Amino acid sequence: MNLLNLSIAQMFDFAAPILFAALGGVVSENAGVVNIALEGIMRFAAFFGVWGAFIGKNPWMGLLWGLLIGAAVGVLHGYISVTWAGDQIVSGVAINVVAMGIITYLLEFVFKTTGYSPPVPYFGAAHYRVHIAFISKIPVLGAFSNLTLLVWFSLIAVGLIHFMLYHTVLGLRIRAVGENPHAAETLGVNVMKIKWFATILGSVLAAFGGISLSLGTLSSFTNAMPMGKGFIGLAAMIFGKWTPIGALLASLVFASAQIVQLLLQGMASGIAKQIPLGFYLALPYLLTIGALIGVVGRAVPPASDGIPYKKEG
Repeated sequence: MNLLNLSIAQMFDFAAPILFAALGGVVSENAGVVNIALEGIMRFAAFFGVWGAFIGKNPWMGLLWGLLIGAAVGVLHGYISVTWAGDQIVSGVAINVVAMGIITYLLEFVFKTTGYSPPVPYFGAAHYRVHIAFISKIPVLGAFSNLTLLVWFSLIAVGLIHFMLYHTVLGLRIRAVGENPHAAETLGVNVMKIKWFATILGSVLAAFGGISLSLGTLSSFTNAMPMGKGFIGLAAMIFGKWTPIGALLASLVFASAQIVQLLLQGMASGIAKQIPLGFYLALPYLLTIGALIGVVGRAVPPASDGIPYKKEG
């Protein structure tokens, strides 16, 4: 029973970064702005989160730094994609490439290493976890008895984003802009403001994902971060059909592959022991590819997703 609860809890830990990235994509793409820069934003936020925690001696300072850099990168992407009506894919790719180079440089400049930062205070520590003792022995529910704050934030974010998109005027306007911005404009919707809002909010959510890696799952930044989690988040968004709840379910599916990977590595014997380690490490990504193959063609994005918008007149 303890193993079951522990496995489910680990699944939520692994799912949080993917889920935050997927929610960031859900928000921006529902407004018609493709943001494949999620991977780069997560990398920026993961590093600046650790840097902030290192200077401030607490993870809250790291959270603030990470979210601010995420918002700043969102502003850059919005300026190129929304204000200039530039190619959203090119902008996202450029941010991902820049993130790889700049963060590698900053890692060496700040921490004098190209591998990983020193450990810092993080949200995975016992006193930053949400303890619910009375459910700890209950099957399945016991998995929720000792989760980190960031995992709970990710689950709460699903409900908030779902409510915003489907039960508020703002959400209606976001979806209208994503479907037909010109029609929305004729109804008095400020299309540019909606796209800007969705782009920045989506980037902040992706920043949460980066922070949940370096200050949630781990207590340091490694130069391999975010290890493709941003791209898996995009896959979860597509698999979840651009909805918050769908993104949650898809993120859990992809995170479960990491649990299976760990179990196979620990229990491998006989023929399984002859399988190269790389196969186990690649398992989550293979599942991502397989899921997308099964979904592509059936998942329909918002009609104006990725199409640059230029105000008429």
